[in-house]
Amino acid sequence: MSYVIAITGASGTIYGLRTVEELSKISRVDVIITREALKVSEYECLPSKDLIDRIRSMTSNLYFEEELDAPPSSSSYLARVKGVAITPCSLTTLAKIASGIADNLVTRTAINALRIRKPLVLLIRETPLGVIELRNMLSAAEAGAIILPASPGFYNIPMSVDDMVNFVVGKVLDMLGVDHDIYRRWDPRMITRDQNPCRQASSRSGP
Repeated sequence: MSYVIAITGASGTIYGLRTVEELSKISRVDVIITREALKVSEYECLPSKDLIDRIRSMTSNLYFEEELDAPPSSSSYLARVKGVAITPCSLTTLAKIASGIADNLVTRTAINALRIRKPLVLLIRETPLGVIELRNMLSAAEAGAIILPASPGFYNIPMSVDDMVNFVVGKVLDMLGVDHDIYRRWDPRMITRDQNPCRQASSRSGP
């Protein structure tokens, strides 16, 4: 059992890194990273060399987008993979997948996954979304992709950014069929009036 995780140039590099961290505890993980993802990471996550070193400490199967001859590019290889997730998925990558443009290792892997009916999760972080992006998401969904907006919930009473990241990553793992406990699932008994996130935010902002 193995998974393929791609990290592209949308904001939210931490989502991809955390997904790899969790999956590497239980399975082989192939990671594909784009050059734009490395640029984004410089601003919001880790210096690109540190990001690469961090991923390589969890898996030796790290590929870059131009490596079209890497194993994940083949549908025969993906036949033995449990699922594929692009975390985060840039709108450019989304558009290429929706249009069937397999011009790099990320899009080729994604399109092959759809072709052989493997789970494909597209973690979309961009907001707002225009008509073009919504149409592309619909096309990808009709082809079999799971569209998963990076929208953290608040019913699990997040107390930190890490809690909010884990909620989104947990949803990705759910869609890949991975058992985990990195976020608290819905239970109406777990929220008291004092713990209510809205009440906490209101108390900090003053009258």
